[in-house]
Amino acid sequence: MRVLAVLALVASLTGCASAQSNCRLYLAAQYSWGDKVGFYLDLEGSTLEKLPVILGVADGSTWRFSSHVPGFVPDRDYQVRAVLGPKSSQVYLEGKQVAEVAGAWKIAKGPLEMNDRPSFALAPGDWLGCVNKVTATIQRDGGEVLRKEFSFGGAPDRALGLMFLEPGRPQRSELTISEGDTLIIDVSLRFALKDVRRWAPYLDKYGQCRYADFAEKVTSDDQLQADIAAEDAELAKMPPSPDFDQYGGYLKAGWTDKGTGYFRVLQREGKWWLISPEGNPCFFTGVSAAPAQGWETTPVTDREFLYEWLPPHEAPWSAAWTKDNWGTQDGTEYACLYTCNLIRKYGPEGWSEKATERAVRRLKAWGFGGGKWSSPAGVVSTPVLGRWGTPRLVKHPDVFDPAVCQALRQDLQRQMTPRLRDPLVLGWSLGNEYDEIINADEITAVMGKAATTPAKRALIDYVVAQTYGDDVAKAAAAWKVTASDREGLYAATPTLPAADLEQMRCLYEDRYYQTVYETVKGIDPNHLYLGFWIVPGWWQNEEDWRIAARHCDVIGYDRYNREYADERLTRLQKETGKPTLCGEFSMPPWYDGTRGFGRYGANSSSEQEAGELYVRWMQAASQDPYCVGMIWFMFRDQPLTGRGPGRGDQLVYGEHYAFGVITEADRVKWPLVRQMREANLQATNWRAKGEVK
Repeated sequence: MRVLAVLALVASLTGCASAQSNCRLYLAAQYSWGDKVGFYLDLEGSTLEKLPVILGVADGSTWRFSSHVPGFVPDRDYQVRAVLGPKSSQVYLEGKQVAEVAGAWKIAKGPLEMNDRPSFALAPGDWLGCVNKVTATIQRDGGEVLRKEFSFGGAPDRALGLMFLEPGRPQRSELTISEGDTLIIDVSLRFALKDVRRWAPYLDKYGQCRYADFAEKVTSDDQLQADIAAEDAELAKMPPSPDFDQYGGYLKAGWTDKGTGYFRVLQREGKWWLISPEGNPCFFTGVSAAPAQGWETTPVTDREFLYEWLPPHEAPWSAAWTKDNWGTQDGTEYACLYTCNLIRKYGPEGWSEKATERAVRRLKAWGFGGGKWSSPAGVVSTPVLGRWGTPRLVKHPDVFDPAVCQALRQDLQRQMTPRLRDPLVLGWSLGNEYDEIINADEITAVMGKAATTPAKRALIDYVVAQTYGDDVAKAAAAWKVTASDREGLYAATPTLPAADLEQMRCLYEDRYYQTVYETVKGIDPNHLYLGFWIVPGWWQNEEDWRIAARHCDVIGYDRYNREYADERLTRLQKETGKPTLCGEFSMPPWYDGTRGFGRYGANSSSEQEAGELYVRWMQAASQDPYCVGMIWFMFRDQPLTGRGPGRGDQLVYGEHYAFGVITEADRVKWPLVRQMREANLQATNWRAKGEVK
C-alpha cells in the first residue's frame, strides 16, 4: 500500500550535496528536478543550530546550489529573501546577503509551492518551522509587475502541540514568470524546538489530538452512546437498494448471464464485467478492512507519555492490546484506542458483535459490496493470501525447485480450504504491491548462491541460450568469470551486464507469477485470481505489469492519485486487454492541519472534497471498458501517532492519515459517505448505459 518508498528514493537524489537530510521544509519552490529547470528555497537538516537555508537553481542543463548556516534559534522571527535574477540569484537573511548562485536560471512550468513538507521530507528533526507569510514579487525592466501575498496561520494561530503532529498548511499558486524577469520571494517565519515531552500528552482518551478543536470532536462517553440513535436515524434514510442482488449484481441492466455460484468475468460489447454468482452484471464497489476493530494499532512502548489515557491490560480492555505487530519480535506493545471507543459505545458485553453488525449495516446502506483485506461475514471479500510457510530463496521462493513449489501449494491450500465453496469470495490474491515485484537486487543475490541452487542454474541456462547461443566462453567473458563449462558458470558469482540481469529478472518473475497462478487455480478453479495488487510506477519497469497480466484472471492494482487514470495506465490496459480491479484508492482529508492527521500525497482538504473526488473517480472508472470495480482504502482513520512499526519517543511512527469513512471515535463522515452512496448506486447504471449524467 502506498508509494512513499518511491518518493523517498527520488528524494535521495534531489538534495543539495551539502545537506544530506530528509528533514526538510520547502519555503518556496517551482521546479522540475529531472528536467533541471526552476528553483527551490528550503531548509534541510535535523538540528536547528546547524540548519542551512539552501537555494537551488537550474538552467536546463545542471543544478547549482548555495547554502548558509545562520545558527537559527527558537522563538525568534526571521525574514528570508531569495532574489532570482537573469544573471545571478541571492539569499538574504534579515536584510543581509548570505549566499549567491551565479548564472541564469530557467523557469519551470507549474504552480509556485510554499510551506511544503512532501512525504519524502518527513525525517525527524529537533525543529519546527512555522511559516507566517510568503510574498512573491515579479519585477520586469526595473519595475514591479506582480505581487502576491500568502498567509499560513502559523503559531500562535495553531498550538504547537498540534503543529508537531502535522505542520502542514502548504499553498500552491499559479505564477507566470517570463524570461528575463526577476522573482523575489520573501518569507516570514519562526522556529520552535520540537520538544515532544514538553507538550505531552498529545492524545486524549478517545484517540483525538488534545490541541485540536473541531465540531465532531468527542468529549464524553455519553456522546459516543448518543451516536447510536443519531446514526440509526440517518441509516434509516439509506435502505439498501433493491436494484442489486446480495453480491452487488445489478438487476436492471436489461441482461443477465449464467450464474455459476461464483464471481467470474465476461466481456460484452467491448466492456469487461464482473458477473455475480447469480448471473447479474456487477461493477464492484468496496471499502477495505472493515470492521477494523483491532487494526490498525499504534506502537506505545517507550512513548506512553504521549497519551492522556491508555487502557488497562485486563478485560474487556485487553482486546485493545497486541504485541510485535510488524514481526519485530522486540516486545513492542501496540494499542488500539478505537477498540476502546467501541467498548465505551456498545458496552463491555457483546461490543464486538454489535460493532460488526453495524459495520455490515453501514456497508450495505452506503452501497458497498465488501472490500479488500478483510470484510465482515455476509459481505463480499477479496482475501489476500500470504506465503508465510513457504521457504524463501531471497525475498521470494525458488519456484524452480519442485520441493519449494510443493511447500507453496501446501501453504496456500491451508489458507484457502475453508472458503473454497464460498460465493462471497470475489477472488484470491497473494501478497501486496511492491513486495511481490522481483527486483534486480534479488537476481544479484541469487547469483551469489551455491551452484546447486535450482533458480541460479535455470536463470544462467536461459541467458546463456538466449543471448550467447549456448556458448559458455562468451557468457563467461561477458560476466567476468573463469568457466569452461556450465558447472563452472553455476559455481561462479557473475557480474551481469544490465541486459542479462533484466532477462533473468523477467524470467524469475514470470515463473513466480505463473507458479502462484497455477497453484491457486489448481486448488480452486472456481474463484477468480486477482494477482498481487500491482502499483503502476512502483515497480522495476512496465514489463512487470505485462508479466503480471499473463498470470491472472483480473489485474488487481492499487493507485493513489486524485485522478482515476493517466496515460500509462490507459495504455497498459489496452495493450494487455485484461479486466482490471482497483483494490485501493483514496484521497484522505487532512483537515487543513486542524486535527493532526498527516497530509497524504493524494489528499483532499475536507470530507466534502474527498466525496467529490470519489464521485469523479467512480464516474471515470464506470466508463473505463477494462475496469470492473473499485475499493476505497479504508474503513476507519489511522491512529494519529502512526500505525508503526516503531519504538522510541518519536511522536509519529508510520502512516497517520484520515483514510477512513469513519473516525477514530467511530463517527461517520457524513459529507463523504453521502456522496459515496450516490455514486455507488449509480456506477453500474452508468457503466450499463455508457454515460454519466
